[in-house]
Amino acid sequence: MAAPRYRFRNLLPTLVALSVAGVAAADGRVEVATASAPAGTDARIKQALSESVRSQIVVAGLEPKLHGYSISPSLIQLRRFIEPGQKQARTVCVVELGLNDAQQGLVANVRGNASSFGASPRATLDAAAQAAVDRLPETLSALQDTRRPRVASR
Repeated sequence: MAAPRYRFRNLLPTLVALSVAGVAAADGRVEVATASAPAGTDARIKQALSESVRSQIVVAGLEPKLHGYSISPSLIQLRRFIEPGQKQARTVCVVELGLNDAQQGLVANVRGNASSFGASPRATLDAAAQAAVDRLPETLSALQDTRRPRVASR
């Protein structure tokens, strides 16, 4: 009787891990990695970018189309400056999303940018993330076209 009890003790963690993995796969959430950014960037900005990308994907309804992919956001630029002759600061943000396939790794990059006068850096970051996410459907379509077998015709 001791042998079967020992088997169940080893089986329980495996069953729990499988059920948790099944729930994660069934909820349809897209994996969005922690954002990368230039050295010295505040960790809150990185987290805000990842959260913004995640929420923009949900709003755009892209979760089912991104099944099997993960997203790696990168902050390329976020800066404020005052142009000559202007009195109000301009904020510029450039964001890049890496689209990763589990089998092939990085399969595409898309960029989004935004510029604003007087808006907060977070609002400009959100706008740039939205611009990048808005380019994902076209990119996914192009990827599907390249994966279709081509048949020659006369």
